[in-house]
Formats: sequence, C-alpha cells, structure tokens
Amino acid sequence: MSRNLIAIVLAGTALCGASARAHGVFEAQGTLVGLSVQVDGTPSSLYPATDGSSRYYLEARAGSRYAVALTNRTGERVGVVLTVDGLNAISGERDSGRGRMYILDPWQSTVVQGWRTSLSEVRQFTFVDERRSYAARTGQANEKMGWIEVAVYRERRPYVRVVPTPLPYAEPRVQGSRREEPKDDQSNRDRAEAGRPAQPTADAAAGAAAREAEAKLAPAAPSFPGTGWGDRAHDPVVLVSFDPESAPCERTTLRYEYRRALVALGILPPREAPRDRLWQREHAEPGFAQPPRW
Repeated sequence: MSRNLIAIVLAGTALCGASARAHGVFEAQGTLVGLSVQVDGTPSSLYPATDGSSRYYLEARAGSRYAVALTNRTGERVGVVLTVDGLNAISGERDSGRGRMYILDPWQSTVVQGWRTSLSEVRQFTFVDERRSYAARTGQANEKMGWIEVAVYRERRPYVRVVPTPLPYAEPRVQGSRREEPKDDQSNRDRAEAGRPAQPTADAAAGAAAREAEAKLAPAAPSFPGTGWGDRAHDPVVLVSFDPESAPCERTTLRYEYRRALVALGILPPREAPRDRLWQREHAEPGFAQPPRW
C-alpha cells in the first residue's frame, strides 16, 4: 500500500481554545497538532494523568457518539495517523506504524467522526461495551482497547545535491564510467484509494454470539468501554500526495474509561454521598431565626 497517497478531510472547523474546566481541559495541546474530543456534539473535558506522563483521560458515556477534532498549529502540511482501540481509523487495520493518514493543511482544523468506509462516508465512533466494539467484532481486539492515539508526521522536504567541480589536475573521466545514484522507488509507488474497513465475517459473528451466550452463564464481570461501529455519516475526503518522514515527530495519547474506573485510578473524585434528610430532621438542634436569602 502506498504511503504517499492518503485521505484529507475537506471541511475544516474552528476549534475552541484550551480553556480550563473543572479538573480538566478542553484540548490536549501538542506542539504541532492540538487534539480534542466532542461527545454528542459537545466538547468533553480531558484529564491529565496523575503520574506525570503525557497521557490524557476521557470519560466514556455508554451509547454516546464521539468525534476527534484535530488542529494543525503550524504553517506547513502535516500527516496525522489516528488510531482507535489500536486500529487505524482509515483502514480499520491494526496499527503498523506509518499507516494511512489524514493530511492537514497549514493552520487547518477538522473533525474525524468515525471509521472511514469510503471517500464520502464514515461509521460514527460510539461508546459501547468492549465486547461489542468494532475491534472485537472484527477479531482484532488487542492490548490498546480504550486508547485514542495521534501520531504526527512532517512532510519530507526535497533537497538538491551539489556535485563538486573536479580540480584542474584530476584525471579525465572515461566515457561510460559514470555511476548514477540509485533512483528512489518511494516516488514511483502506485496510488491506492482509502481502504474500506474490514466487515465482520460470518465466523466472527458466530464467535461473538457464542461468547455472548457464555457470558450470560458466567458471573457478572466489570465492563469496560470500547468504540463501536455507529451510524453512517457524510464526511467527504479526497486523495492527495504526501511523502511523510520515516518517524513521527509528535505523539498524543488519550485513554477513555467509564467514570467508576476514572475514580478508581484517581483521575476523578468520587461523587458526593446524598444527604440523609431523615437523620437531619431527627437530630435538628434549636437555633435562632436567620435572615431570608432574598
């Protein structure tokens, strides 16, 4: 598969700045690309990891759809590899490093709504139980379930090679003895269209049904979120030529979990216990009249 030709989202949208919210921020600001998440169309808080790492955490809400917003903060084109649950959001395949990319023009913002199925449509990202995730339904569940990762690649810059002029006393060249530099096959690779994610096969569907039947008989276990195969959404893209560098120059990682897991990890505080009005009424103490509030 050619790495020079990838999809670029046409419609750009302006994103909110990195304004603070209780216990979190709206955007994970990278040096090159800013990253934020919209849940049901509303910007969601991102919570920095308490261990000092560069990860951010996101609260998953079962049944809600979400989208990943990207902002190029540079004056040059960049390539962005977006992986969800360890799968490339364009090809639907396991992340293998420099995979299919979205290309952002200088200062461009865009929103990735889901798994790309064609040049005009996606299947929306949705929060579902891990066993019903797209990765599990295609037999690709892996250790990165619950991860949203962004790898940013700079564009390879062309360069001019200057051949030094021979000194006057150098031996004359013999005709036919000149050696040519090997040609770069990278620029001659064939074009490839944006791949359609693999549909769940009949065997995978049968296996999922068997696992679901077994789960009903087994003791209830804690559930964890995954990203599902949601409704169709119109999201046109075009193919462009882009020659990325061999390694990413920036990475951003988000992890999404249900609220109870974020509380257990120390990311969010536990909810306040409701007031016991019966106890308050039973143990009321005498006092004096207080002025009205309004």
